[in-house]
Amino acid sequence: MPYTLWTSRQGYDVCMKRKNKILLTSLVSLVVGAVAFYAFSLYESFSEYDDAFLYIEGEEDIVLTQNEFEKTSRVLEKWQWGDKQTPEDENFRIISIDGYECVKVWTSQPRALLNSTHPLEQFIDNSFIYDSQNFSTYNCMKNLDLDNFDGEFYLYGQPFFYDEQWWLYKSFEPKRNLIAFVCSDSCFTSWQDFAKPEPILKSDQIYLEK
Repeated sequence: MPYTLWTSRQGYDVCMKRKNKILLTSLVSLVVGAVAFYAFSLYESFSEYDDAFLYIEGEEDIVLTQNEFEKTSRVLEKWQWGDKQTPEDENFRIISIDGYECVKVWTSQPRALLNSTHPLEQFIDNSFIYDSQNFSTYNCMKNLDLDNFDGEFYLYGQPFFYDEQWWLYKSFEPKRNLIAFVCSDSCFTSWQDFAKPEPILKSDQIYLEK
């Protein structure tokens, strides 16, 4: 290839690379600007922390079918708390979830803000369903040792059957920076924990219940 043609080709390639780079940079800037504009439009949109939390972390509420509720209700008759002086006799004292074993607790501390309404809230007139589903019901440990128990996180509310699985609400760490961004300066929260639905492992004894 003649020298002049080769150098022209090199110049053309360099020019195209520069144009592509400029185009890519412009597109990235446009996307970043759009995201920033959208985020700015949300800034201080919420005066209540709970509303900001649900906007960032909220999920659509779970609605139980009649059959799911009836199965849940049958199991809750056995699940309800017994005598805390004899915890070894408690039904469903230990359940398995996400690689942890969780032990039933008798105190309602801490309480958690849920990322969706607990599905049993719609049935609170049932005698086995309590009128608050954000209280702690289990404390979980990776390698369970009842004699030297050291809980790592809590589960909340009563178990419920949905979509062929048993569920409880599990503690999780919310996106605090995003929540703070969409919340006004007056936002604050007294919630001690935050929780979202987590399936109980299918190897757990609760799945043997009919």
